[in-house]
Amino acid sequence: MKGQRRRHEVGDVFVLQAADASYRFGRIVKVGESGSRGRFPGGILAYIYDVASDDLQCDLATLTVDRLLMPPFFTVNWPWQKGYFRTVAHEDLEPAHVLRQHCFYDASTEGYVDENDEILRERVEPCGWFALTNFEHFQHELDEALAGRPVFGAHAACR
Repeated sequence: MKGQRRRHEVGDVFVLQAADASYRFGRIVKVGESGSRGRFPGGILAYIYDVASDDLQCDLATLTVDRLLMPPFFTVNWPWQKGYFRTVAHEDLEPAHVLRQHCFYDASTEGYVDENDEILRERVEPCGWFALTNFEHFQHELDEALAGRPVFGAHAACR
């Protein structure tokens, strides 16, 4: 896909092409700093859904939190600029579009935090990584999820 240089907005729906040549869809649910410590300035919190298509369009009503392919993840503009992701639609977020509680494993504290870097008392599924996702790591998690072996935060075996 051709790269995009644009300002990302909460509610943007994007597409990526999986190894099986199908298109998978994602949504941006937060843009900006992660919290008072701002450990991810300019970061993008996004979801990838288990919704496949042969073309670049999908029924936005199918992009629901019960259809997440993998845990939420933090990224930056790079996947769009290089053409791995392409924004194809925009839909204002409704409460039903967003998980009630985000959870990320924070390796620096060996505990769990939400998207705002606030400590959680316990793990909540789906649990991702509190880190900017590089493309190699993202590709690994995507491939594992598509193969039926999803990777969730630290201690995936405890799932």
